[in-house]
Order: sequence, then C-alpha cells, then structure tokens
Amino acid sequence: MKVLTRNSVKLSEENAVNCGDFSFADLMKTAGDKATEIIKANYELKNKKVAVICGNGNNGGDGFVIADNLLRSGIEVSVFLPLGKPKTENALYYFSLLPKEIIFEEFNGEFDFIIDAVFGIGLCRDLSADLIKLINELNRHTAIRIAVDIPSGIDCDNGCVLGAAFKADLTVTFIAPKPCFYLPFSTDFCGRVEIADIGVMPIDSDIELLKPATLPERPQNSHKGTFGTALLICGSYGMAGAAILATRACLKSGVGIAKCLVPKSIYPILTTAVPEAVCLPMAETLKGSLSSFINIKTALLKTDAVLFGCGLSNSKHTLRLLSKLIKNCKSPMVIDADGINALAKRIDLLKKANASVILTPHPAEMARLLKTDVKTVEQNRIKTAINFSKTYNCVLVLKGANTLVAEPTGKVYINTFGNSGMATGGSGDVLSGIMVSLLAQGLRPAEAAKTAVYLHSFSADEAVKTTGEAGLLPSDMIEAL
Repeated sequence: MKVLTRNSVKLSEENAVNCGDFSFADLMKTAGDKATEIIKANYELKNKKVAVICGNGNNGGDGFVIADNLLRSGIEVSVFLPLGKPKTENALYYFSLLPKEIIFEEFNGEFDFIIDAVFGIGLCRDLSADLIKLINELNRHTAIRIAVDIPSGIDCDNGCVLGAAFKADLTVTFIAPKPCFYLPFSTDFCGRVEIADIGVMPIDSDIELLKPATLPERPQNSHKGTFGTALLICGSYGMAGAAILATRACLKSGVGIAKCLVPKSIYPILTTAVPEAVCLPMAETLKGSLSSFINIKTALLKTDAVLFGCGLSNSKHTLRLLSKLIKNCKSPMVIDADGINALAKRIDLLKKANASVILTPHPAEMARLLKTDVKTVEQNRIKTAINFSKTYNCVLVLKGANTLVAEPTGKVYINTFGNSGMATGGSGDVLSGIMVSLLAQGLRPAEAAKTAVYLHSFSADEAVKTTGEAGLLPSDMIEAL
C-alpha cells in the first residue's frame, strides 16, 4: 500500500478533479460522508453528546459535513470554531448549512465524543499558545477522541509534534496512509487508523507499507549446497550469545551451511549451543575479540553471503577486519552492530565495497554514522534512510518501531508488523541472522532485507501469543520461524 506525503495527497486530489471525476466541493462532501460512516460503524452515538472542533481551512470543512450528517441522524452536536469562521470557499458553504445555535467560538462542556477537524495534513508550523492549551484540554477529557485525516498538531510528513497534538482513539484518514502514522513522535497520538476511500486514485509514491513475505521455495531435488553458505563473523568474550542467536536464526531460516568465524575462547560455547554450525575458531586479542591478523580471505572462499558485526566488540581490530572484508569480499554482506560502530569511524569504506551491502542500524548507530544525534535521526527517519541509501549505494534497514527498509533507488518500505516484545537485547542479532540466510539462498539484497524484516516481526507476533510481550525473548522468535 502506498503512503502519501502532503504533496502527494494534494497532487492526487488535483489529478482527480482535473480529470473531471468531481469538484473539490464534492471531494469535501464525500470525505465528510465517508468519515461519518466509519465513525458510526465503530461507535454507538445514539443519545450521546458530540463536539466537533473545526479549523478555518478544508479540514474544518470535513468537520462541518460530519456535524451536519450527525445532526440529520438525530445526534446532539456542538460545533466549536477556535480559529474563527472558515476562510475557504468550500468549507464556508458547508458551514452555512449548519444551524447557528449549535456553533460556538470557545470549547466548553462535557461530551461523550470529541471530533478533531482543526488541522489536516497541511500543518507544518508550531501551534500558538492558545491552540496548545486547547489541545491539552481536549486530551484531558474522558470522551472518546476521533481525528479527521490526521490528529491536529502533528506534521504529516515527519511526525513531529508541533507544540501539542490531539491524542486520538481513532483516526479516519483519506485516500491512503500518511507517514506520521508510523513515525516515532506521532505514532502514539493516532490510535487506530482507518482509511476512507473517497474515490481518489493515489499517485505513485516512493513510500510504501511492507508486504507480507515468505521464505524462498525449496526444490525437492536439493542438497545443502542448494541453499547456500553463510559466513557469520560474530561474537567475542562475553558476547557469545550474539553469535549464537544470529547463527540459530540463520539456520532456522533455511540456509544450507552456516560457517561461524569466532574467537577461539567462545568456540566451545557456540558449538555446544549450535552443533549444526561449522565453526572456525580464530586467534583473539587479550580482551577476547577477534584479532585483525587472521586470514579472512580463506574464510570467504565458497561463501555466498556474509554477516559481520554481531557482538564483535568495538575495537580497532574490528575496524581493521571490516576494512579487510570490504576489500576482499565479493559476496553480499550484512553489516550490523559493532560492524556499524566500526564503520562510523571510516564511513568512506562503504564506497570501496566490491559487493552489495545491507546496513542494519538502530537510531543511535544511525546517528553515529551521520555524526549527529538520535533526535535528529528520529525527526527525519524517512528522509534520513533514503538519503543515506542513495549516497552510499546500500540497502539501509533503519530499525525501531516500524522499521524502514530503504533502497538506493529512493524507495522506502515501512514495516507495520511486530510488537513491543521485540525491544530486547538480541532481537537485532536474530534479524541479521535471517537476513544473511536469505542472501545466501539467493535473494537480492533489497528483497532479502524486506523479507527478513517481515519474517522477524511476524515470528515475534506469533511467539507473543504464548509468551506475552513482556516475556518475549529473541530465542522465542527463532523457534516461531
């Protein structure tokens, strides 16, 4: 499903009107009608008091149509105008249809439902002190709160809260989802989102929701070589678990052979925990991390994909190993965790890669790569992911709630699967293990990343049915695969 920015919505509506499908006035009426239908389908409004808070633009016009529809259904409605009378022609027309006795300037009273139609997708400036006060007052009410298109106070495209935001139980949006429904600062304000079809065909968009995916098909006539060999360069003393989780996830995702290049001190732990893995115990530093003097070229022979970084340790040896890997590897790579931390010190290495690269940073790691802070990354998640992927010609998986997968083409996919139980140490190791497994089995990097993100989240959604979100462990996700 396409996700539309404010400009994409405007172009979609203009295209529909220019094609003669309907006028902008018709569009406003249809939006209000469809929103009313959805509200009625979700809630019993009979004998309830409804407040409709309307702005002075087109979003307010949608609110006037909703108020009129509810009045005609015999529902007690009050309309409030915190910004004064409407300023657009179409909104003014639908405002004129309302009886004057239900219209008030200042919000007051007790209501069962509050419908927010103050600002739509066009808002991109900070709210005034009066509006912040109003929105905070609305949020304190015990009424069920419904937002029209998006909750007022949110920037449609980046999800930033512009002083205060209406906290909706239900958001009725039009045409297609908006980016703010999936971004860090705004997600908790949107509640449940329902999309109203108002007859407008969305234009093409570089932002889409991630689709469900499956593991690659497996031919009956096959052997372990059919399903590829993955090399996992992971683990250090004290971080054997990262290597174990990544390796188990890799094998559970269908790879033919999982080779693990690990420091010799954790070899007994790994081979006991994952006897199916082929272990390559290597020389280590005094602190138990892989030595940069090992022969990585030999390990790369007959390898279809490489995972580098899970639990390796953030040391100069890790950076030297990464430099060797990027120089010598001809197979697609996943760089995660300490591999990303090393790369942040030498970001130029990415442009020297001789094979495809997938990076899987969480927001703090992304901030290190860009020499910025987490807040800046989170305020610009989509733009950050797209720009980085284009600049360094890699697939970028920006982790977090609603993980993003960005391609160098400029396309970005938003993951809507998963749950809060995934927010625990080791979850990222499982994701990387799945990803390198899919690469080794022959999926293209972008497809491997998207499929892995989906399977990782879906397995968490399956596992949480028996564990609960607080009790979900990364090993539970592996078993659910």
